[in-house]
Amino acid sequence: MNVRHTESGFTAVELLITLFVAAAFLIAGYQLFNVVIRDGGQTRAESRAANIAYDYLRQYSSSITVPCTPSTPLDNAVVTAEGLTSVSVTITISCLPDAIDSISKVEASISYNTPQQTVKYATYSNSAGASGTADITNGLVSWWKMNGNTNNSIGSTNGVPTNVTPGQNSAGQNNMAYMFVNTGFTTSSSFITTASTFGLGTKNVSISCWVNNDPTNPALSRGVYVSVGSASGYSIGVGDTSFTTAGNKLIMQFDGVRTMATTTVITGGWHHIVLNIDTAGVPSAYVDGDPVSGTYSGAGPLTPAGNSTMIGATSATAGFFTGSIDDVRLYNRLLPLTDIQALKNLGAR
Repeated sequence: MNVRHTESGFTAVELLITLFVAAAFLIAGYQLFNVVIRDGGQTRAESRAANIAYDYLRQYSSSITVPCTPSTPLDNAVVTAEGLTSVSVTITISCLPDAIDSISKVEASISYNTPQQTVKYATYSNSAGASGTADITNGLVSWWKMNGNTNNSIGSTNGVPTNVTPGQNSAGQNNMAYMFVNTGFTTSSSFITTASTFGLGTKNVSISCWVNNDPTNPALSRGVYVSVGSASGYSIGVGDTSFTTAGNKLIMQFDGVRTMATTTVITGGWHHIVLNIDTAGVPSAYVDGDPVSGTYSGAGPLTPAGNSTMIGATSATAGFFTGSIDDVRLYNRLLPLTDIQALKNLGAR
């Protein structure tokens, strides 16, 4: 009688098939894992980019002009953002058809990472921003926003930067202000200059700016200086009781001779500062929307001869500022308190 023996286990073919199926499952699982990780990273990156877009929309929708004025305040401005690379921002303001000039469309386009990804968000606004009924564009003859460049948003007289470094603004956004340093040497100290006084005289003038002074490095420094002649002008600066002693007090000077020394110390951190010169040539100063006291004596204003406007220095050889400066505006009118407080509440643009 024949006895047939059977053996349990895999044949070679069955073993190969089993290994092939197992490998297929492993590969599929690995690919699925990669897809989940990749998609999760893309979602996080897009969320970060969206947050940047929302921040810019809030910023620019609160500062539009009425009636609407089409513009591109930012054009591929390079910014830095945690978790993203190669980030640039474009802001466009467009107007609606059918003569609806009280409403503006504000669009934020954020490009990021490699390969490049882009998100776009938009909003509509018919508000003049935090200014309420204040018209903070009336009489505005120059405006350096410092948002990634030193261009003048009013006209084509752009600033020429020397040794300045992009920095954070008062909201902590990168590349939205400029840092200045007084090294003691004209070859390495910082300033921005334009070859124009924008038709300003020494009466009915206002200067508005945001400054973050370095209190650890007191110096005879000018935040904004409008030269009205070869050796005279008016300026917002920092010193002691005059521009002859280093210190951290807010100082106003005009006509190159007359000085208004305030008792206000410009401490570290961002502050909104305004210098007003009225029809009689008498100055007044404001810090963070409030008037500050100071001493002044002098005669009427001089006739401007015309020269240049400096940001961060008196000239290319003196009066250098240490700290950060943002949102510099020159007005050919005297700003009332309501407009000054509106500018302060609006914040640096």
